[in-house]
Amino acid sequence: MRQAILPPVEALFRVLFEYDCVGEERVPLQGPAIVAANHPSYLDPILLSLQVRRPIRFMAWDALFRVPLLGAVIRAFGAFPVDTRRGQGAKAYAEARALVEAGEVVGIFPEGRRSSVGWMEPRLREGAARLAYETGAPLIPATITGAFRAWPHFQRLPEPARIRVRYHEPIDPAPFRALGEEEAIEGLLAELRRRVERTLLPGVKADRKTSALYASPAPWPRWHETLPAFGLLLLVFWKTRSWTLVAPAYAYIACLLADTLFLPARRLTKWIRNASPVYFILFYGSFVLETLGLAAVPAKGALLALVSGAFFPYFYSLGGVRDGFIKGLVAAGCLEVGALRLFPLDAGPHVALPVFAAVYAWERRSVYWRYATPILLAYVVGMVRFFDLGLAALPHAVVGLLAWLLVGFAGGGGREPAEEPAAVTMAGLGLLDPPPAKEPGER
Repeated sequence: MRQAILPPVEALFRVLFEYDCVGEERVPLQGPAIVAANHPSYLDPILLSLQVRRPIRFMAWDALFRVPLLGAVIRAFGAFPVDTRRGQGAKAYAEARALVEAGEVVGIFPEGRRSSVGWMEPRLREGAARLAYETGAPLIPATITGAFRAWPHFQRLPEPARIRVRYHEPIDPAPFRALGEEEAIEGLLAELRRRVERTLLPGVKADRKTSALYASPAPWPRWHETLPAFGLLLLVFWKTRSWTLVAPAYAYIACLLADTLFLPARRLTKWIRNASPVYFILFYGSFVLETLGLAAVPAKGALLALVSGAFFPYFYSLGGVRDGFIKGLVAAGCLEVGALRLFPLDAGPHVALPVFAAVYAWERRSVYWRYATPILLAYVVGMVRFFDLGLAALPHAVVGLLAWLLVGFAGGGGREPAEEPAAVTMAGLGLLDPPPAKEPGER
């Protein structure tokens, strides 16, 4: 059953949470092992299992198995129920030890419960360390980031958030077993915490920054939102002298001001605001082409779907990477209007926009760039062949490259982080600050 549900669940998690996992090869393909991770959400057993080739037998709160769908999924992934009532710990530990001695991989969350703040609790339970100490099985630390923002303990249902899982180098318990029992278990727990927090704490800080950003007031209209709108409306008015035909551009600018002055700060409003200049160019730019007497863009639905698909990974990207993509698409759209005037080709946008998106994804190593870049370039090749564009498509491909160069020249964004960051401390991240006081009635 696990093999049957694994692909669709992984695909779902990749879409909803831009899920990714690194280091899963550190879980041995055979023989006993103990996986120990931080515990930010209900999703953790699934998150740790999605890309691991063998089942991880997680200790899981027995009440979870009574949750519709979730219980069936975690059972299929190898979890076994544990009675968390006082006095039942010895029985759960004995079952976990029997599984390890039988050559299974057992997963344990040393915090013993979901984190209340997002980072590891100050006190860890010794079960995982003791299991490694007594059986000699390797202890494999793992870090889960983003899951606390996706489904914290006080939230009934999950929300979209970018989730990453990282497996670290296994801890060999042999050197610790030469010490006294108490000292060995303390040493194993300290090393476990050090490796997990190496990547956990920067992720927690990023989550806190993201949450603060969603709650912050909207900015005043930015240049990449206003300049294209004013430029296109002036072009239309110069050709038509019609206030009616420029009304959509003025309405868009009014929406930007309304977002700044009146609309509440929410995740959804910020997503709409960030994406709005791209879709304004797509829809109003098409109208501008007709006003200039140029041929309408064919297959507009396909182009809209392609741009939306290329845009999707940037919802959870770093601010600079996301903003660079938006600015680049806006620049490509504006330059393409000029290119269509100089080199008329109704299918030109089907070349310019995906060329920019493909090169940008490759250069910035954005999420799923290994898939996005070849798919976008294949789309360009398909459109060139389908519409029989030939060399006429070349100036429009240059437009996409020029937009990419402009974004790079402007210094927009950076690459997605790929390497494990250097060790950090909680104090250096400001994570020892007390949580803000809750308003009356707040969960």
